[in-house]
Amino acid sequence: MAYQKLQVGRATAVATITSDTENTLNLNDPITLTSDALTAGTTGSTLIAAAATFITDGITAGDLVVNTTTTPQASRVISVDSETQITVQTTGLFTSADDIQIWTQSKEPAIIYVGTQAGGQAITVTTAGGDDITFTDPIQGSFLPVQCVRVWSSSTATNIIALW
Repeated sequence: MAYQKLQVGRATAVATITSDTENTLNLNDPITLTSDALTAGTTGSTLIAAAATFITDGITAGDLVVNTTTTPQASRVISVDSETQITVQTTGLFTSADDIQIWTQSKEPAIIYVGTQAGGQAITVTTAGGDDITFTDPIQGSFLPVQCVRVWSSSTATNIIALW
């Protein structure tokens, strides 16, 4: 009888890295080791963090900015305008006083572990092949049978873990 053998080297909780618009499953550690708080002047797609050092930290176009204060959402960096200002692709996801983390761009897909199951829960993912799929009522303690690059923030399942 065959059995599934899964060996991974890294894992991360998915709760803070979900997005309906960006591929957020990321093998890399944050570039900014502490969260930067956005300050006054943050409008539209311009993000300002008075204490930040975006250029010194090596932030580049394509890196992922994650809002860790409100429902996790993310956007890609379009340009680094100064040490304290960046421009992002998606508007309306960030406001003054939000905390952000910035992650290097990654293209590594992950396997998703489902930690909690309850009636009516669902996980929507984007696969490494670019397909968007919703798994309805996944079984607790199971793995989704696809490699994923995004777990959507509109997913209702909880305790999800990405494995690489």
